[in-house]
Amino acid sequence: MATAPHVVTVGEGPRVVLVHGSAADHTTWSIQLASSLRSRYTLHAIDRRTDVTEVSDHADDVVAILGADLAPAFVVGSSFGAVVALDAVRRHPTRFAGAVLIEPPMAPTNEPTADQQLLLAGFDARRAAAGDEAAAELFLRTVLGDAAYERMPRAYQDRSKAKAPQIRADCAALLAYRPRYEELRSVTTPVQLLGGERSAAYFRPTLDALAAHLPAARLDLIPGAGHMLHAEAHRKFAEVLDRFTGLA
Repeated sequence: MATAPHVVTVGEGPRVVLVHGSAADHTTWSIQLASSLRSRYTLHAIDRRTDVTEVSDHADDVVAILGADLAPAFVVGSSFGAVVALDAVRRHPTRFAGAVLIEPPMAPTNEPTADQQLLLAGFDARRAAAGDEAAAELFLRTVLGDAAYERMPRAYQDRSKAKAPQIRADCAALLAYRPRYEELRSVTTPVQLLGGERSAAYFRPTLDALAAHLPAARLDLIPGAGHMLHAEAHRKFAEVLDRFTGLA
């Protein structure tokens, strides 16, 4: 029997569902959950289920969190969580007032990229040769960069490296997912696209493709931030969220 996702809820005000990326859980939003955002929003930080292997199923979990309250909510996704958030908005547009997408790692076209295929192949090879933690570290260094990985507190490194099965499932899900960019032209939900100026270059083509196809999208790059920009530039992230939701 499928389990319901674990959700941490704090605050009061308009609802915002926070969806984490790979090698993470709800604690990636710890700064937001403890910040003044909780005085302006009801924040729902989800732990994505480990028994789910498709983007659409994760997206359905996000919608299920909203329950019977039909008032449109906001959704914020980081990395793989941004792909989940986009899919939720695409298929359930009436449930969302807007979406903030932080560097979704899907392809900039409707077919998977060589980089995505190489990442999964490299992960599997490292896992077979050196085990789960070594494969997870390779993934983290590839996505975040060596410097950002080294800046992570040791506890967070260890927590992330323990999630090799989730990382592998997410990489496979991304290879199977098709963005269907032309369909996105009919998505009228407001979307805030966010990238970090220090992030790996391969995130930018996807952000540009989404900006070109989503009619109500705005793209902003956060100075001095990398892929985990909601943690690295949390004050700027809060400003962008407030502006996007109309609370600024």
